[in-house]
Amino acid sequence: MAAQRKKPNRMSKKSAATARGLLVRATLAVVGAGLLFGGGIGVGAWIAGDRTPEALTPIPALAASAPARGPDAAATGTPPSEPTMVPGIPLPKMATAVEAIARQKAPTPSPVPASAAVAALPAPPATADDSLPAWRRFAVAGDVTSDAPKIAIVLDDLGIDVRRSRRAVDLPAPLTLAYLPYADGLEEQTRAARQAGHELLAHIPMQPHGADADPGPHALDMRLGAIEVLSRLDWDLARFEGYVGINNHMGSLFTESEEGMRLVAEGLRDRGLMFLDSLTSPRSVAAATAASMGVPTAVRDVFLDNTDTAAEVELRLAQTERVARQAGTAIAIGHPRDATLNVLEAWIPKAREAGFVLVPLTSVLQIRQGLATQQANRP
Repeated sequence: MAAQRKKPNRMSKKSAATARGLLVRATLAVVGAGLLFGGGIGVGAWIAGDRTPEALTPIPALAASAPARGPDAAATGTPPSEPTMVPGIPLPKMATAVEAIARQKAPTPSPVPASAAVAALPAPPATADDSLPAWRRFAVAGDVTSDAPKIAIVLDDLGIDVRRSRRAVDLPAPLTLAYLPYADGLEEQTRAARQAGHELLAHIPMQPHGADADPGPHALDMRLGAIEVLSRLDWDLARFEGYVGINNHMGSLFTESEEGMRLVAEGLRDRGLMFLDSLTSPRSVAAATAASMGVPTAVRDVFLDNTDTAAEVELRLAQTERVARQAGTAIAIGHPRDATLNVLEAWIPKAREAGFVLVPLTSVLQIRQGLATQQANRP
């Protein structure tokens, strides 16, 4: 019995020794972890207080190998890539990191046209006053006070035929040049036109009568619905800069739609643009609708080249002169055709010698608004 009572005592002593050993080791582990943690905090605080934002500088080698961001990338609105952090260097405290990244990360550039040349687009010839509506801000200065008869020559359908469009730009200024929005190289072409002293229009394609008539891509067509019409108008108006307004390319059917023209007029009014009705339909409600909604509006008087011959252009220029003498102003629309350009080259100096004043479209618009008339009388 005595032997049986001693056995539990020996086991109890052994268990107690084991428990004490475990307790000591656990205590040492906790103390060691605390020392390491505290030391880490101290070192981190020292680093955070001593490091500067330069720790976030991208690795030069990586920056050099990154693909370049050209104007096209900027035009898409793609944000610049984040700076690459140098590996192996502790980051500073969070507030410092945020400030450093904010200083390094350039703001997303505003959308720009596809060509780098547009960055050098010259200031509007007449005024750079941003408080003015676009139709006045980008207007070319013209004679609006003298009693001489004034003629605005508008050449539209420009941009597709680059050679003939360049010939139009080379004519003595000021003319009013209307560029199709789906043409290529519009930034360079319109920049050259403005530098030459001409006024600009966006020549917006619109739905014509006739299944065979093709106004080109992104044409305004009420069969597609109001949302699509507005989307296409936005696309057309974003293709280049510096224009005073629009006129219709074709559009004999669309300009007969009051609903469609109200959509267009709202877009023009919100952008401060003017409207020139090319009058491709005798039933057009375009000018009346735009004017009723507060859009500065004019209507052409003469088409110069419905027939593509020099004799036709000469005849229509004589008609334009009669309108200008009778009403004080005249608006004539032509196209970049060889016959038209050849006749205009000879006619412009002769018209000036005869006492006519060549003015941009906005000058005629200002005169007609001042006289409380919407358009010149037709012969």
